[in-house]
Amino acid sequence: MDNGGNVHDSKENSMSKRALPLALLAAVLALASLTGSASAAKPPAKKPVVIVFSGSYSGQATTKVDGDTATIVANGNGKSTLLGAGAIGGQGTADTSQQPCIPFAGTGTLKGAGGTLTFKMVSGSSGCGDEGGHIFTISAHFAALKATGKLAKAKGTLKMTGVYSHDDGSFTVKLSGKLLK
Repeated sequence: MDNGGNVHDSKENSMSKRALPLALLAAVLALASLTGSASAAKPPAKKPVVIVFSGSYSGQATTKVDGDTATIVANGNGKSTLLGAGAIGGQGTADTSQQPCIPFAGTGTLKGAGGTLTFKMVSGSSGCGDEGGHIFTISAHFAALKATGKLAKAKGTLKMTGVYSHDDGSFTVKLSGKLLK
């Protein structure tokens, strides 16, 4: 009967060997369900969308000089990506004591069928005049403050380059850069 006892022992070992993988499988499934619910509670970080922006505008600007300060008002029409055909407008001040490149600052808007972009000129924006002070080369950057429509929630800085004629008040500018949304 000694063999009978051994048979009984091997049945127990066989059952224990089957129970162990089942217990491991249950533990792995429980852990996976906890991990899955934890990751479901926290959505992945949303990557910003890059918007390539470009446009061209032309119009008229008036300047009124009082001492070393010039007050500038500019309005024009043109077209830009996403906003479409529309207008540009702005107002600001310039320090005429600094020659030949006059720094300026101010705020403005770009408007079109696709929405509105409100901006502020960044420090370092300037207009550099020729020897006679007739034609100024514009080099500026502006930061997007608020946007609606197709550019809603867009942030970033755009570059503005162009030409301003002090003689007749005309200007032409090009805008380029990337905004993040």
